[in-house]
Amino acid sequence: MVRLLEGEDTDRIDGLSDGLFAIVLTLLVLQFQIPDVPADRAATELPAALADQETLLFSYLLSFGVVGLYWIVHHNLFERIERHDRGLLYGNLVFLLFVSFIPFPTELVGIYGTQFAWTLYACNLALVGLSLTGLWWYAYRRGFTIDEITPRVGRAVATRGLISPAVFLLSIAVAAVSLTAAFLTPILIVPLQALWVHRFREP
Repeated sequence: MVRLLEGEDTDRIDGLSDGLFAIVLTLLVLQFQIPDVPADRAATELPAALADQETLLFSYLLSFGVVGLYWIVHHNLFERIERHDRGLLYGNLVFLLFVSFIPFPTELVGIYGTQFAWTLYACNLALVGLSLTGLWWYAYRRGFTIDEITPRVGRAVATRGLISPAVFLLSIAVAAVSLTAAFLTPILIVPLQALWVHRFREP
């Protein structure tokens, strides 16, 4: 049996993850380009040229918000994970793989705004959520979490982690009917998360 080497802290996991999140958040803004408008007609043509990037702005804001939230979730989870092994390291790399891919489908959605582009985008974000939830579940099952994490809390956190992936997968089906509605579907994450918090706090 191959033994997975274990360690007592997660500082290097946090450091690598924080660095990659910072790079991804920076790359998201690089999809924007300064409109090619003659200087003498900028006063009249620039507003319309900027308006043409409306979809780019939407995809940027959505991705920035999602990436920012996943950074917060990752940080909070690893505040409660105090040990690691190679399995956790590899799992974190898989999670970062999907995070690092986000700028590509974000730009595709911003430029083309097609059903295929949204499907790729939603699949990517669903995989981000699923991989992070899997990471938590692995750490919990291996006993790498702090003592305060009870079985009820461990399962509840894993359940909460499935909300965002489920919504993004739902948006793929919605896109088959209405692309505009698919773009708005991620808003469902907010009330569903609030409902989870309400239910979890019930005695």
